[in-house]
Amino acid sequence: MNEKNLEYLKKTLENLGFGKKLNDVLETAISREMPNFSLGIATRMRPAESKENNAMRTENIDFKINFNRSKESDMYFLNNYKVTLTRKDDPIVREQTFDLMRDHRITALQAYKLLSGLSFEKEVYLRGHNENREQSEGQPQKISMWFKLNLDVTDAYGNHPLRTFRPEYGYDLGKAIAKYPIKGLDVPEKLQEAMTTMRNGNYYHGEMTIGKKSVPVTIAANPQIKTIDIYDKNMVEIRDEAIFPEQAKTKKTEQEQAKEVGNDPKQTQQVEQPWVQETELDTGRKRGR
Repeated sequence: MNEKNLEYLKKTLENLGFGKKLNDVLETAISREMPNFSLGIATRMRPAESKENNAMRTENIDFKINFNRSKESDMYFLNNYKVTLTRKDDPIVREQTFDLMRDHRITALQAYKLLSGLSFEKEVYLRGHNENREQSEGQPQKISMWFKLNLDVTDAYGNHPLRTFRPEYGYDLGKAIAKYPIKGLDVPEKLQEAMTTMRNGNYYHGEMTIGKKSVPVTIAANPQIKTIDIYDKNMVEIRDEAIFPEQAKTKKTEQEQAKEVGNDPKQTQQVEQPWVQETELDTGRKRGR
């Protein structure tokens, strides 16, 4: 048995968030010199939108971690793992296989957040960019990148397309937050707290002034359309029309006037986007249920 290889795989499992529970079964599988094998681990999670730390764990998440042995040596490789998420009162079971190299070593917790419909920002190393070799004495370039799953569709392999948004895409979370009358976020410290929460792939709970009322809201980053998603206490989306009724009324009037003179403001030129998959339609929805 290649002890160095075994220790490296144990460390990889730990770094991915699986802890040390699988160490014994991993060592047993490798000692038997199996050409390939899978290890499983399951846990229960609190719903991503929960406000309380003592909320019931109603989310069942299962991981199937796949290993292969090299054809040229006794080394084993952890290539990918499959995640299955079953949510309470949701008949749709969500599944995704994450490739460690291709998907920038998504951790178990990050995988759960993606399957819960959330986005997060992560520092990653770019690969295969010859023009950047001279930077940092040949070291690969490191950038912050946003990640998001398109949960509305699956590809030919049964996976949801994983979208990544690089800095040049121009998503400014602070600017997106500043657009809305969210209480307390005019204080720099509170704004930084909210941004850190959302960059880590979590919901931020606060209050927003709508009309003359202050209502509780839950917000999350949405890098795809360069904004934030806003939900009420029942996790039903609150649209801009409800937050800014006067602006919506003015816009509607302008559109009606434009149609009367034969100019449709909706006819705009499409610009190529810096993600791999095709653009999806933005529809109203209730998050998580």
